[in-house]
Amino acid sequence: MVFETMAGKKARIKCDMSFAQKCTNTGIRMTSQRHLLATVLEEAADHPDVETIYLRCKEKDSSISIASIYRSLGIFEDYQLIQKLDVGDGKARFEISRVEHDHLMDVETGQIHEFKSQQLQKLIEEIASEMGFELTEHRLEIYGRKHGRTACRCYEIKVY
Repeated sequence: MVFETMAGKKARIKCDMSFAQKCTNTGIRMTSQRHLLATVLEEAADHPDVETIYLRCKEKDSSISIASIYRSLGIFEDYQLIQKLDVGDGKARFEISRVEHDHLMDVETGQIHEFKSQQLQKLIEEIASEMGFELTEHRLEIYGRKHGRTACRCYEIKVY
């Protein structure tokens, strides 16, 4: 990709591999429907549930079935390319696996706030070490209610 800098000079940036390409590289046979699903997941700025994913795919290809969505999500999950999240509302939500981060779930609005904390990471590593484990990964989902109308101080990480 080429873009122009503030000084008017042309510069190149390296684009990371697309999610569909990552799927192909892991050995998944990428049908047109799986490619569409990969694109919808990559474009998601939220953590969509299966129904939302299906509707977004259906807008682009009316022939796609919800069964194909479930099957493909299962395959992507088996290859650890996506993660399933449980926000406590009875619906599984999905996101592409990426840089390790944690989730804070708003139990009133259902919003999922992503965050990364070096202090928390250090504490988790210390706990694992004290218990005789080498930490390979972790997953943390915190549930709560936001106080008042103050802006959330969480940030979303969008690194694939």
